[in-house]
Amino acid sequence: MTTRSTKKEDRLRDEEIMKALEEVAERLSVQIHYEEMKAFEFRVEDGSCRVKGETSIFIDRKRPLKEKISILARELKKFDLEDIYVPPLLREKILVPESGQTDPGLEDQGTSGNEAVS
Repeated sequence: MTTRSTKKEDRLRDEEIMKALEEVAERLSVQIHYEEMKAFEFRVEDGSCRVKGETSIFIDRKRPLKEKISILARELKKFDLEDIYVPPLLREKILVPESGQTDPGLEDQGTSGNEAVS
């Protein structure tokens, strides 16, 4: 039973991290879109882009939660976060890691973002 509660605790922690990342994006006026990427007629990868002057982050909604966290954190790292409130959990472990260390559970899952300007 210990394993089961640990998985539940990990899931709750991941959901808390995701919510905090989404709040940081909102403070930056960045729109997050969870879409089914295979539905497009052309290849689309998770990442950020500018659409009509507005910054958006697109994430495949079918990805596991840990991958969504990794993608969102990777894209938010590209922004100037100095004047934005970032919860300590995110600042210390995800968005502004000291000495280049990241939370091992949140490392990049081999995805790459596309920067497009329209």
